[in-house]
Amino acid sequence: MEDMNKQHLWQGEWIGDQELASRIGDIQSLVARQMACELDIETVLAAGDLLGKNIREKSAIFTELKNCLSGTGQFTSDEIDLALLEIADVLRRANLEKKLIRELGSSNPLLACRTQFDDAIFEAWAPLGFLVHISPQNAFTVGPMSVLEGLLSGNFNFLKTSPQESSFPQILLHALGKCDPSAQLEKFIIVATISSKRKDLLEPVFAGADGIAAWGGEESIQSIRAMAPASVRMVEWGHKISLAFLSMEAAQDPHTLKQLAMECCLMEQQACSSPQCVYLDTSDWNELQRFGERLADALTLVAHELPRQLPDTASAGEIALVSECHRLESCLGNARLIEAPDGGWRIYIDEHAALAASPLYRSIWVKPLPRTDIIRVLRPMRNYLQTVAICCKLSEIHPLSRSFLRAGAIRIRRIGEMTGGYPGEPHDGVYALQRYCRRVSLQLAHEAQGISNFDELRKFPPLQWDPVPAVTAKEQFQSVPADPAQAHLFFKSGGSTGEPKLSTFSYQQYHEHIRLGAEGLYAAGFDPLGDRAMNLFFGGGLYGGFISFFSALEQLGAIQFPMAAHGDTRMVAQEIVKNKVNVLLGMPSYILQLFEKEADILSAYRGVKKIYYGGEHFSPAQRNYLRESFQVDAIRSAAYGSVDIGPIGFQCEHSDGGVHHLQQQLQYLEILKMDEDRAVQGEEVGRLVFTPRMLSVNKPLRYEIGDVGHWIADPDGICACGRAAPRFRLLGRTGDICRIGSTFLNYQEFIRILATHFAYAGEAQLILAQAGIKDKVILLISDSERLPALRCREIFLENYLDLQEAVLTDETLLFEVQAVGIDEFHRTAGSGKLIRVLDRRAR
Repeated sequence: MEDMNKQHLWQGEWIGDQELASRIGDIQSLVARQMACELDIETVLAAGDLLGKNIREKSAIFTELKNCLSGTGQFTSDEIDLALLEIADVLRRANLEKKLIRELGSSNPLLACRTQFDDAIFEAWAPLGFLVHISPQNAFTVGPMSVLEGLLSGNFNFLKTSPQESSFPQILLHALGKCDPSAQLEKFIIVATISSKRKDLLEPVFAGADGIAAWGGEESIQSIRAMAPASVRMVEWGHKISLAFLSMEAAQDPHTLKQLAMECCLMEQQACSSPQCVYLDTSDWNELQRFGERLADALTLVAHELPRQLPDTASAGEIALVSECHRLESCLGNARLIEAPDGGWRIYIDEHAALAASPLYRSIWVKPLPRTDIIRVLRPMRNYLQTVAICCKLSEIHPLSRSFLRAGAIRIRRIGEMTGGYPGEPHDGVYALQRYCRRVSLQLAHEAQGISNFDELRKFPPLQWDPVPAVTAKEQFQSVPADPAQAHLFFKSGGSTGEPKLSTFSYQQYHEHIRLGAEGLYAAGFDPLGDRAMNLFFGGGLYGGFISFFSALEQLGAIQFPMAAHGDTRMVAQEIVKNKVNVLLGMPSYILQLFEKEADILSAYRGVKKIYYGGEHFSPAQRNYLRESFQVDAIRSAAYGSVDIGPIGFQCEHSDGGVHHLQQQLQYLEILKMDEDRAVQGEEVGRLVFTPRMLSVNKPLRYEIGDVGHWIADPDGICACGRAAPRFRLLGRTGDICRIGSTFLNYQEFIRILATHFAYAGEAQLILAQAGIKDKVILLISDSERLPALRCREIFLENYLDLQEAVLTDETLLFEVQAVGIDEFHRTAGSGKLIRVLDRRAR
């Protein structure tokens, strides 16, 4: 902390008591201003992940937090280290996303999305607004973790801490804010140390609150309610009681007894999940006493391993009162008190089964509870029950856990794991994030046709870098090792520019990519209600095309026929006709083969109205061929993407050819000059460089994917479809440009001349070879067009000046055109992509 006299954190600034009082006086105006600002959940995820990384690496913030907790004298060094590492684990991006998905159904739950693609209903979660947190004194992590939940749900957060607490919440949340370079996050955080008696400060804060999340007993919660407006949402996290239940067999196990003793000592039972009572599955008083003696032996062994925190005066008085009353009751023969010689722990053995609260600080009740009586005995305390640790045979867990849950318990655990948790775990039987949000809906009509979510209607801000990182080439990117913890799914790239590589994804990533892919198809005019689709992408061999579009069609709720790129094209065409398929999805090379080989069937059918392609492109001549010969109405990109980084672009009904909208929810695009890492001007052609907005498994940054293109200048930055996502035209790969015979040749120029002068709609391939001391270019075309190869060569030499100069003027290059069958083109293994430029020169 910068100044010990400034103990309050106000939107990133340390302030003192006088300034706090002044600012609280104007808090209504501040809340109104802050409500106009939107907190991007991505900012919270990125900042949390960075703070967790800093803590795990034991940087300066780790030391500052540890010193703060060490100063309380309540914890050992090992306990502090463990607690900080647990916080760091919670802050991992993967865990925060898992929590969002588990509790709110999406990693971006504040985004209004279609509930399904066959209607115009959009739903989202919305923050409550101004959320006040009242933290407990007995758990230093609860307050800041509640604020983190408030941030994940988009709220403006005010955390009230007690004067008896350390400055741990302020330090941790200040560090979280500083992990956001945009300085946006810290504006949503206030942490103030205020006594519960200061109504002059608390009442103005409560008056502006939309929600109050409070920990405490009934009296404490009631006092907060008295100060708060009746309209505010109270999120009560009241005191709970937890217990352990042991079968008679488990009660004999020394290891179980040691674990139970540790649970009784851990955190002095201050956590709601700490055991206050141990039940034995018996009604035998003598068995109960023998168990109590064994537990006392275990406590004697383990109590010294955990440093003791002495109770305050009030707690010490309560312990003395309960112990003395129990000692007196033992005179009647139905109770017994076992105490440590130094007073460090105590066991209350009681023949009465009714659940009793412990005075804590290593005080534990031992009571009889035959399993047949569980519901009868515990149901009266159902509003206070929380965790039950069950220790028994595996076959007994189901009936016992069912009885405890019916009695009111909300957590079932093993002994030794009562105070633990997991990402996205419910708080006291409910999801915290849902209580910090509202569910909202929007219903629109035809004007929302093709729109999947409202993010499509806004333009995302550019990424901020300091310093600007270097551009990562494909070879560098593919050499980055994957995080084994997140590498669940492996796909092989198509290998059109080199040796195929494996790319790794988490399942969470995969499903996010599939969602975007489905939305892209919907934007491109796919109709989930009326279309009948056949998936003709290649599958197997670790290639992801077929399975990815299967999943995308499934998400759309579409009728689909998962055929894949089957070698029996006759059978495929017959199934298209028989099943009235009107939409094909697949690679252009396979689709062209299908139409060429089965032209008799498909020209007579003329029922295929839409084609969605991926991986390659249809030339203008190929599009005309499909439209004129087979009456195909729409030929659009199914998706522009990369196996390396996922979905990149999609087409709308106003984008044809290589024009795509950027998948700006996932990617940030720069177009850099061909010969330097500097942005192009206007619609200048350049290299496409992508940065995923959400970190992927491989964590690429400014990744040069190997494609070239240029920006599309839409009026006012808005496409005719209404989307604000920027558009760009994909022109081809940098690999389409090859150096041979002392000149540069562009594959796309060969395609242009074929289309312009011959209306050629078939495939074309360039072979780079050597003939003696000279380089040679061989252009392969399909003989189905019956093009005269010699005449074709003459047209190229007349119209491609760079080629003419190298072949005729400089005589450094040989050139010929060969007509071949469509099965003779060279393709990638597995995905079947056409290899546009194949270099066979000796190296």
